[in-house]
Amino acid sequence: MKKWLIGCLTVLAMVCLIPGIMLKAAAETVTKKCPSCGYDGEYEVIEYKQYDSKRHSIIVKNGCPNCEIHYRFGEKHSGGTGTFTCTTGKTCEKCGAEYGILGHDWGAWTPNYASNGTHTRRCKRCNAEETGSCSGGYATCDTLGMCNTCGGSYYGGHAWGEWSSAGNGTHTRSCTNYCREVDTAKCTGGKATCTTKAVCEVCDTEYGEKDPNNHDLVHFRAKAPTCTEIGWDAYDLCVSCGYTTYTELPAQHDLKQHAAKAPTCTKPGWNAYETCSRCDYTTYAELPALNHDLVNHDAKAPTCTEIGWDAYKTCSRCNYTTYAEQPALNHDLVNHDAQAPTCTEIGWNAYKTCSRCDYTTYAELPALNHALVQHAAKAPTCTEKGWDAYKTCSRCNYTTYAELPALNHDLVNHDAQAPTCTEPGWNAYETCSRCDYTTYAELPALKHDYQAVTVDPTCEADGYTIFTCSRCKDSYTADPTDKLGHQFGAWSPNGTGSQSADCLRQGCAHTGSTDCRKFTFRTAEGETLTFCPVCGQAENAAQLEMIDAATAWPLSGSLSAEDVTARTNGEYLSVAFETAGSLTQPTGRVRLALPAGLLEGKTLVRIAPDGTQTEMPFETKRGKIILTLDFVNSELPVMLFRLVPQTAAL
Repeated sequence: MKKWLIGCLTVLAMVCLIPGIMLKAAAETVTKKCPSCGYDGEYEVIEYKQYDSKRHSIIVKNGCPNCEIHYRFGEKHSGGTGTFTCTTGKTCEKCGAEYGILGHDWGAWTPNYASNGTHTRRCKRCNAEETGSCSGGYATCDTLGMCNTCGGSYYGGHAWGEWSSAGNGTHTRSCTNYCREVDTAKCTGGKATCTTKAVCEVCDTEYGEKDPNNHDLVHFRAKAPTCTEIGWDAYDLCVSCGYTTYTELPAQHDLKQHAAKAPTCTKPGWNAYETCSRCDYTTYAELPALNHDLVNHDAKAPTCTEIGWDAYKTCSRCNYTTYAEQPALNHDLVNHDAQAPTCTEIGWNAYKTCSRCDYTTYAELPALNHALVQHAAKAPTCTEKGWDAYKTCSRCNYTTYAELPALNHDLVNHDAQAPTCTEPGWNAYETCSRCDYTTYAELPALKHDYQAVTVDPTCEADGYTIFTCSRCKDSYTADPTDKLGHQFGAWSPNGTGSQSADCLRQGCAHTGSTDCRKFTFRTAEGETLTFCPVCGQAENAAQLEMIDAATAWPLSGSLSAEDVTARTNGEYLSVAFETAGSLTQPTGRVRLALPAGLLEGKTLVRIAPDGTQTEMPFETKRGKIILTLDFVNSELPVMLFRLVPQTAAL
């Protein structure tokens, strides 16, 4: 129990050391205003969890007591240890995350004349350094240019023209800066066939030799032969040179052998014959039945133990018979009493005899003699006496027992061994070569003295803790933490039917990209609107921009993601749910909260994909408009609305 308690406390201490998570030792409360209804309430804090480099989330136990919405409240990092530098910050006293990293304050770029074409700049605070390549200024292979960034002079290198074939398996190109430099290379790429040479992927000209083994093959299915027509296996044919793997299969019967069957007295037979499995070919010829070959048998009278029969006939070839059995007479029994045997005289059990024959159940019981009992030998030990195997009689005192004296210990000395981290040790001790006598006393293993080093998780890599023994350097990895996954910001269209978004986590430069999933709604007679609800790109309408203050929660059913994406261009409003740029399908009924100013002076009208338009009811609470979206029978993960001025007719 003591070891278990120590282990639990150790795990709890290591969890508390993970950056970005701070467990509360005792109940703590904060007073916050509900962002949906504005209610000022006091909430019990469960934990503080890092959100980004400037803020952390306050995870509370229960939702708003007024509107029942469950929020994660946010506040800025504060307090803690450490110093603000270009690459390090302080550790937040609440969530344990690092914050306030200053970043480098770079000075001006200066040219590096020792290495042509580069320049360097240094940080004014920490003297960090980075180097870049010069560009601009019309530099050529033999003319100096002035870098647009650092103002230093440099040569720009050759400006090569297009490759052209030299007609001998090579191609060349010339510098366009009038320096007369020519570059030559071997033709590469392409693939020769049985009728054509390879075409160079650089100069687009034939080179080399044809490949007689590279055919442009057409595959033909196999055709099985029949009894009267030929067939073939599957084969290939080159459409360029006529090469083929065709092989003919001859026509023939598929014969099946049938064994002969001899005729019997009552059934016909046949000789061995053949049939074809595909047609009615056969060599079958029937042999007629033989009839019975009768043999006469004399009668026999029954006895006490044997049956009898009348005269009868049988067939010599089959089991035909007129035999009729007469049952045995059984014995005419006489009973006789039992007599028990003694040690010197025989005996018998009760038995019977027959008055008509010599039948008897008499069985002699021999004299008993001694009833010997075998006793196994027992070897003497160091401390106890023994004996050889011996016999006794269960009816008398006969015995062959003879005692063997105890041996005493045969001692062997053993050297001491010191314990290690994983194996026990012992002091010098003695054992007996014949028994388990020993003075051995175990010294317990020292156990590992592990030192922990924690590796934090990132967006794309798991975190873990490495434990290393200070004595024997044994190590293991434990306490894995899942990778964080990318936390994408708003998605933007790329103009090619795809969309992208940057990861918001500090230190992650990943940009996610997914294909747009577009939906088409009929907005009026003959008019449609096609748009992507994730990035807001729309056809025949202005770009739909993100509404940052939108929130949603389920009334029934479920949301597979908490990220609601609401977008508007002033005329249309789209609502969908996405994770990492991919849409998710809500089920049941969902509540949606939007800024009240969005519908000021306007009426909200829902547009179905077929163009049906329905005015959408909503309620206003503390600066928010709240409406209910019904996804119970919806197969689409998106809804489209029109913002209609109240003076306009629907």
